[in-house]
Amino acid sequence: MAKLFFQERGRGYPVILLHGFPFHQKIWDSFAEKLSENFRVVTVDLPGFGTSPSIKPPFTIDQVGDELVSWIEKNKLSGCALIGHSLGGYIALAVAHKKPSLLSSLALFHSTAYPDSAEKKISRNKVLEFIDKNGVESFTSNFIAPLFVDQQHPAISQVRAIAVQATTETVKGYTAAMRDREDRTDVLKSFNKPILIMGGENDPGISVDSINTQTSVCSTCKTFILLETAHMGMFEKEKECLSILQSFILKTQLPSY
Repeated sequence: MAKLFFQERGRGYPVILLHGFPFHQKIWDSFAEKLSENFRVVTVDLPGFGTSPSIKPPFTIDQVGDELVSWIEKNKLSGCALIGHSLGGYIALAVAHKKPSLLSSLALFHSTAYPDSAEKKISRNKVLEFIDKNGVESFTSNFIAPLFVDQQHPAISQVRAIAVQATTETVKGYTAAMRDREDRTDVLKSFNKPILIMGGENDPGISVDSINTQTSVCSTCKTFILLETAHMGMFEKEKECLSILQSFILKTQLPSY
C-alpha cells in the first residue's frame, strides 16, 4: 500500500476531496480552506501525483481505488463524504463499488460513471502518442485553457503550474487507466446513500444529456448543472459550488458528527 500524502483543514464531519487529472491536492487549496469553515476537509495526492508515491504501471482505476480504501481505513475516515473531481470521481466510484460502507455520501464533480466511448478511447491513445513524440510537458501545459469557459480566466496559470508537475510515467499510466476503466453505473443504481452529480453547462467532455441520463437510473441522485461553466467549477463558480456542496453534506452527514 502506498503512503499517500494528504492535508487536513478544519474540524468535525470528514469530507474528502479527490483531485482530477493531471493535478495534485493543491488544486483544492482555496476551495478546501473555505469548505473547512464547516467541516474537517481532507485533500490527498492520488498515487503518483504531488508527493504521493506512484503505482507501477500498468495499473487500473480499481487498483487506485484499492489504495484509497486502505488509506481511508488507515486514517479512520470512515463515514466520510467523498467528493471526486473528474479523474477523482472515477476513483470515488471505485471506492463506492468496493466498500460502500466507508462512505456516507458520494459526489461526482465534473465526472461521470460512464466508461470512455470508442471515440474517447481513440483520443486517449492519441495523447499517449503525443507524449511519446513531444514530451509530457507539451501535453500538460497546453490543454488547461479549454477546461474553462473563459480561456483568459485568472486561475489558468495556477492550474497549469500544477499540471506541469506531473511525471511522464504518471500521466501515461492514468491516461491508459482512464481509457480502460469500468462502467460504474452499477454504483449509481446500488449505492443506497445520497449521490450528488455536479456538471458544467459547457463542459467539453461531459454533456448535460449524459448527466441527466445517469441521474435517471439513480434513485438517490441529486443533480446541479452550473451555468456558463466548463470543467473547473471550483474556480469558475467557487461560491456556487461551495454552497451546493455545503448544503448537500449538511443534509447527509451521519448523526454522530
